[in-house]
Amino acid sequence: MLPTATTTAQRQSTPPLTRLLGRRLAGTSTPARLSALRAAFIVVAVVFAVGGAFGVNRRANAIHDVRTASRQLLALQDIQVRVVHADAIASSSYLRSGQEDPAQRTAYLDEVAKAGDGLVAVSGAATSTDLGQLSEASRLLGSYVGLVEQARANNRQGFPVGATYQRQANGIVSNADPQAPDIVSSLRAVEASQRAQINDSLATAHRAGVWLQALGWLLIAGLVLESVWLMRTFRRVVNLPILIAGVIVLLLLIIGGATQASAASNADDAVSTQLTGADNAAQARAAAFEARSQEALTLINRGNGAANELNWQLSNSIVDQELGTKLGTAPGLIEGASETYRSYVSAHRHIRELDDGGDWDSAVAASLGKPDIGPSAATTFDDFDQNVGQIVAAEGAKASTLLGDATSSLGALRNIVFIAGLVVAALGAIGIGQRLREYR
Repeated sequence: MLPTATTTAQRQSTPPLTRLLGRRLAGTSTPARLSALRAAFIVVAVVFAVGGAFGVNRRANAIHDVRTASRQLLALQDIQVRVVHADAIASSSYLRSGQEDPAQRTAYLDEVAKAGDGLVAVSGAATSTDLGQLSEASRLLGSYVGLVEQARANNRQGFPVGATYQRQANGIVSNADPQAPDIVSSLRAVEASQRAQINDSLATAHRAGVWLQALGWLLIAGLVLESVWLMRTFRRVVNLPILIAGVIVLLLLIIGGATQASAASNADDAVSTQLTGADNAAQARAAAFEARSQEALTLINRGNGAANELNWQLSNSIVDQELGTKLGTAPGLIEGASETYRSYVSAHRHIRELDDGGDWDSAVAASLGKPDIGPSAATTFDDFDQNVGQIVAAEGAKASTLLGDATSSLGALRNIVFIAGLVVAALGAIGIGQRLREYR
């Protein structure tokens, strides 16, 4: 028999998914269909609860990994700064020709001890590849300390060979030979690994947001199909429990989506602004201490320091480059760091003028910060170090706080999504149960 016009119109007005659902259930009784629909809905809602919470938790864990890697990066840079600072102190102390400043000696020992402790601390969270680099840095640090002590002992007795030991010690801290291992290169390799980890974790955090949205809209689609089928079967426009379930899921998608987006955005901002500022400032600080070491070595070599002056120029270019990048959110400190470093560069030029003019003693006095010798390199450099150190500490703390706040908001959302998903499953079961009781 040919279909009537009314039947054809009804088929055309019925959504395809609803017709498919109807055909699947056509061979069973209405109570059986309702029971099957209730079971299917509970499964989908529970999957949403578990999967949505998993996705939120995955984003939270990824941002937590960003925070952990950020702390590791800043800790590594702190070790690098302490090592090059210790070398700058040792090189400057050598210029005193055995008349060592007790305060400088204490500062040197403190920096070496803290660098060693720092290497032990960061090794606990290092990968196998990074651990090899850190072990090499630790071994080299021990060799460096031994060479400095040899230089110091010979310098106190007035033996020129002490300068050779001091140069060798500086070469262990940093050198341009790719075949010769040095502490700074090992640390920079691990720092690069941490930056890659930060970027990978941020990418994971962004991908994790798909879980809540995909499963949530799938559940919304199921609720709509379920409502349409119940309405057509039982001639009821509204099923209150199912309507409430739909509203809950929709609110979760809107509010939860906004919370996830905000957390990811805050993490991006913390990395691109505060962490990058701390990173750049720390690199500038380390390069400046390397320049300070080369300044002292140029004077130690007395007329044969052209290579050391070239190294000073290379380190100076790194400082200029980093100071020209984004250093964070404290304009006063940034301007202060740039200004004090320019003052140090001027003092260094004055030292070179004195030394190149044959007044080596005055050049040494100017480098060490003795009075009545014009601009003091020691004083201006210390001012720079204080400013840039404050930038590193302030921006690093801000980055850690922002990343921690982002993780905390996602932790609460994860629990809400899981509980709400179970509530939706219960509401769906109640709504279908109402129709099942009416039928019976």
